[in-house]
Amino acid sequence: MVAGPHAYEPVEDDPRDPEAVRRVTYVLFLPDGRCAVPAEGRGGGGLRLPSGRVLPGEDWVLDTSERVPLMTAGFLRQRVHPFAYDGLELRLYAWLDGDRYRGRRPHTRVELFAGTPEEVAARLADRTERRAVLDAARSFREQDDTSWFADNLRLIQPAYLRASTAEGGSGFGGGPREWRARRSMIVDALHRDGTFLDIGCANGLLMESVRTWAAERGRAIEPYGVDIAPGLVELARRRLPQWADRIAVGNALDWRPAGGRRFTFVHVLADCVPPARLGGLLRRLLAELVEPGGRLLVSAYQPAGGEAPGAAERLAALGVPAAGAACGTGPDRTATTAWVDA
Repeated sequence: MVAGPHAYEPVEDDPRDPEAVRRVTYVLFLPDGRCAVPAEGRGGGGLRLPSGRVLPGEDWVLDTSERVPLMTAGFLRQRVHPFAYDGLELRLYAWLDGDRYRGRRPHTRVELFAGTPEEVAARLADRTERRAVLDAARSFREQDDTSWFADNLRLIQPAYLRASTAEGGSGFGGGPREWRARRSMIVDALHRDGTFLDIGCANGLLMESVRTWAAERGRAIEPYGVDIAPGLVELARRRLPQWADRIAVGNALDWRPAGGRRFTFVHVLADCVPPARLGGLLRRLLAELVEPGGRLLVSAYQPAGGEAPGAAERLAALGVPAAGAACGTGPDRTATTAWVDA
């Protein structure tokens, strides 16, 4: 006898057949680890998890998991991770970590109820959704480093590679003017000439931009880059052939340059490693990659309307004293950089 499709059951991997995913239901986690759900029920029947259909031509990871949370919960995802599947309904259940959103992308404005998974589950109208929240919380809390980086790579590499602009290939949704407004504060930390290593360099646009912006201030900067995604490193090398030998594939947690080289400035995005690993990463970078007299730069890019802490607040929470901080310009000022003297 051949077993037929099953109702809701836990899974550990993406469905092998994309056609097997017709709908996706999401469990949301805020930056502080609380679970969240839209505070208004659908049709007066109690609270329901954000859910939506996979539209024709959409990739459920890249497209549906961005559109549906924005349009049903005003929530911008950072990572997406499947944890259960219903073969009878062709419905995938996935948790997202991310933040509230009030920017310019199309989204709904809705209040979110946030609490422990148990508190959220107790308010849900559907029994399967109550189970899903508890299963999602278990998967979210127990995720290891390997799975965390796999989630990042699965989402970021294809999204950046299909972008039609240099800014999009570096994970930024605006154009050149907005890019400068939201990223050029990084050069506030460059107090002298030297080398600049961008950890998580994507297509190399930040390397290129920092050199230009620093030169406008009279600083001579030689950029280097490293990224976990081989496809993005290859793209960066094609874009910047003059620096191709300066761009490497590597994981922020353990990458070391050849010959034990150090850099005057090392820049890292706070979200490039699991939150619990950030403190250890910063200590390693200061001890091993930043040259004496140099600086470690830490950036945080939170969405407009979100509640994630800025770069200086993240350092303070880790007991790392910041020597200075700066924020991007523009209406929301949600891009921040803080630096630590070596």
